[in-house]
Amino acid sequence: MKRRITGAALFGLGLLCLLLAGALVWVIVPSQRKVPLDLVPPDVTVEGQNASFVQAKQLPDGSLQVVVENAGLRSRTGIKPDFEAAAGLTGDLADNTLIWNVYHATDRADTGEAINRSESRIALDRVSGAAVPWEGQCHNETKEDPSQNIACVPGNVQFEGQLYLFPFGTQKTTYQYWDSSLHHALPMEYQAEEEFNNIPAYRFVQQVPQQVVDMNPQQLSALLGFLAPGATTGTVNYQANRTLWVEPQTGAIVGYREQQRRELVPNSGSPVVIFDADLQYDQATLDVVGEQASNGRSQLLLLGRYLPIGLVVLGIALLVAGFLIARRNRPRRESAPAHAKPEPTPVPQH
Repeated sequence: MKRRITGAALFGLGLLCLLLAGALVWVIVPSQRKVPLDLVPPDVTVEGQNASFVQAKQLPDGSLQVVVENAGLRSRTGIKPDFEAAAGLTGDLADNTLIWNVYHATDRADTGEAINRSESRIALDRVSGAAVPWEGQCHNETKEDPSQNIACVPGNVQFEGQLYLFPFGTQKTTYQYWDSSLHHALPMEYQAEEEFNNIPAYRFVQQVPQQVVDMNPQQLSALLGFLAPGATTGTVNYQANRTLWVEPQTGAIVGYREQQRRELVPNSGSPVVIFDADLQYDQATLDVVGEQASNGRSQLLLLGRYLPIGLVVLGIALLVAGFLIARRNRPRRESAPAHAKPEPTPVPQH
């Protein structure tokens, strides 16, 4: 009886292990493959050496001068989640969407002088990491002088594609990635699987061919006036090449490189390079995003792969052990002792 109880208990534990393994793979881990609503992403910095860029300078007499400078650049991106706005979403967006306030600041690396400032509000899907339609999204180039700034007007931009995140379980395929200069998403193609910063990653590349980019008429007129005297009109050519390294389990961008070039093409005179830079994550950014991606990857692999495999192996072992122990408890047919003498055969009576 004890063996039968022990066998049944082991058999039950084996079934429980198999059920738990299935729950981890199909229920628990999928529920964890979402960006937490309370996540506050770290600040990200890209930097480039020997960049060319336009800088507006105020002269001693108070007048403004626009010149092309050559120096290092440092561009910082900060993200502040809007938990209240996310909690107020309804319909399909409710509980599935992040609302992020994003701030960009580009400065000269040597002097710290401001080159560019901008802000955005964006809605991102918690699983795919892609932008989703939302009436509150906006983008605005800010000025150093607060009195000249206007509010980020909701609906003045339609974000699409990937921006700051890739999907949990990133695939070896082509994704649409947002280009802030063209204000729409372009294909970013999978290239290879390789190790980056000691992290297994997928490398993606986006090539933006040279094309004319829209520019504010007042800004274009100012550039022509300072950099192409005598020109009455002109265009700005833009091209870029981006390379991203993505940790596939979490969708975290662990490496980033952007090579961008812009030329002012006046209707009179030679083209002028107004921006030329090769920007990459700085070491501090590589460290923090690498650590977060490694921790997330380890947790997902533990819960979604290694632990379920262990539970399946243990469950099968317990099932077999329980079956064998219970089987041993079956009563055996009794046989005569080997030393017993056979009884004499009775002699029939005549």
